[in-house]
Amino acid sequence: MVKGKVLIVEDQMNFRKGLVKMIEQGDLGWEVVGEASNGQDALELMAELQPDLVLTDIRMPIMDGIEFVGHLRRSHPDLLVVILTGYKNFEYAQAAVRHGALDLLIKPCTEQDVRQVLSKASESFYRKYALEQKRLVEQKLNVDQAFRSIFLDLPYSYGIIPALNDCLANQELWLLQLNNDDFIKRDAQKGDRSLLQFALSNIVEELLQQTGLQSRLLLVEHDRFVLITERSGVSERLTDDMQEAVQHYLKIRLKFIPMGPAPSAEHLTELYMSVCGSLREENLLRTAEQVSNLGMLSLNQARVNEIEVQLMSVILLGQADSVQQLLDQMLQEFMHKPLEDMKVQALALAIALLKLVQKQFDPDGQDAVPRLPEEMPGEDWSVESVLAWARQQVKGFMQQFNLWQSSKSENVIEKAVQYIDEHYHEACRLTDVAAHIHLNPSYFSVLFKKAKGESFTSYVTRVRIEKAALLLRNTDMKIFEIASRVGFDEPNYFTNVFKQRYQMSPKEYRNGSAV
Repeated sequence: MVKGKVLIVEDQMNFRKGLVKMIEQGDLGWEVVGEASNGQDALELMAELQPDLVLTDIRMPIMDGIEFVGHLRRSHPDLLVVILTGYKNFEYAQAAVRHGALDLLIKPCTEQDVRQVLSKASESFYRKYALEQKRLVEQKLNVDQAFRSIFLDLPYSYGIIPALNDCLANQELWLLQLNNDDFIKRDAQKGDRSLLQFALSNIVEELLQQTGLQSRLLLVEHDRFVLITERSGVSERLTDDMQEAVQHYLKIRLKFIPMGPAPSAEHLTELYMSVCGSLREENLLRTAEQVSNLGMLSLNQARVNEIEVQLMSVILLGQADSVQQLLDQMLQEFMHKPLEDMKVQALALAIALLKLVQKQFDPDGQDAVPRLPEEMPGEDWSVESVLAWARQQVKGFMQQFNLWQSSKSENVIEKAVQYIDEHYHEACRLTDVAAHIHLNPSYFSVLFKKAKGESFTSYVTRVRIEKAALLLRNTDMKIFEIASRVGFDEPNYFTNVFKQRYQMSPKEYRNGSAV
């Protein structure tokens, strides 16, 4: 999961540490990468930490927040900034707006205040992240197109050669050759060559990502890919895993042919030709338009990443309605695409959903083999059948999402119950427990009643009375001492509550009248 990086600039250490704890334990989509007690120290950390969000106080020694943000705006004009202040003053609010602050957080602030501000920051962060990913995809697409053109001896811009050589430095090349008979048979069955190529590329790239290898996978011809990766990075075990996964999901045999250390870009054509052997004449006469069509694979892979980012931005808010609404919107967009494009987009959605399930909902249960839908849209599928299939993928994802949310709630309630068991003899207020588990008190109250079937107050009272009954049965402690020991300040109130629970007084209960 992509998390934004936060730098906290605050001279009050206790408040600063409280913010750090709240952010790191609050599952808000942010991680604290650094702290500073004044603006000057924070400026020195900027280049090293490269935060996405800065939370800064206004009144600090050496360099205050307004001066610090002024420096930030000159060097980091688009950085997200939230101003912290203990003064609800128009002058400070005006200064914050003037310096482009995302929001103003008035101290002392509740956890709910912080959550609201960080949720707002998350939305801005993911919008910026999505735009940056789009820019990188366009950049990658241009480089991929140039690589394909060189491999196939087609025209390309010489100005891109330095970028290609940067990609090739200290790398090695592999040719991935699909078994032609398997591919033709599978293509004839499915009738969607781009769908098969897209599925295969996702299998290979996901297994490569799991190894941590820096790599680039290029579709060069309909049945050939070239893999650019770190030298000596592709092990025999990895190639076996890729071959088994492609055979399992796509019923296509895949062969790995080492091409050796990557040469300079100008010599790629010669290397590719020598490894592939004699190419058919029609392969040598590929047009630039055909090469451009091969580039659609990069766009499809980018769509998977885009869907992941969009969904993560709403999943972090934990609102099932918002997740469902976004998925419904994506399904609606399918209806305006040609049938062949709809099939590929539906598969991109399904792959993105499965990746999110692996990364977010079941991070400890990831299999070495990537997960793809066992069934993919086929040649004879209509618009209606593709939409029905995509809706089924969304339905399965939402079931996983709801289970994940439920398990998270259960863990929170377990922590709350444990806290109550350890602190029932103290004040043990709802606000105390909510603060302990980093939830808004109102939300925690609703969540607790839903999980336990009774209100928080009723539950704590029942625990106290049951502990009192235990002491009455097994000790000679006086009743007022027991009342105090289990958290009741008033013995008379304790007696009344005990009678409501057991239909007898504490004294009667001790004397053996209990059933």
